[in-house]
Amino acid sequence: MEDMNKIVYVVDDDEIFHFIIKKMLGHQSNHLVVTSFLCAEEALEQLSSATQPTLPSLIILDMNMQRMNGWDFIEAYRGLKTSRENAIPIIMCSSSVDVRDMQKVQHTPELMAYITKPLDKNKLKVIEEYL
Repeated sequence: MEDMNKIVYVVDDDEIFHFIIKKMLGHQSNHLVVTSFLCAEEALEQLSSATQPTLPSLIILDMNMQRMNGWDFIEAYRGLKTSRENAIPIIMCSSSVDVRDMQKVQHTPELMAYITKPLDKNKLKVIEEYL
């Protein structure tokens, strides 16, 4: 990881997951700013108004959330992405081990990886690859 401030958006409706991922990422680098969103709509609103220096380096996205799920987020993000120069890598993080979900991830160009909960050191390494 480079030693410069990077922003990571965590979009998940589970507050405990936010706490865990902040702790795990915090142990990796003091140069990460983790911004938590409990719903996808808030993250999209923030993305649409963010300027280049405040855009995240990575989005960690839950698949199953209330109101707007991870797949709905991806669809809305595609609309935002067309107005931006660079795409932001997204990692789907879910408790689902359904093969169909994993196959869908492979056919979704915005998604760089799929990791399952709970997080561990190996899954954290996947996240670090995109920071």
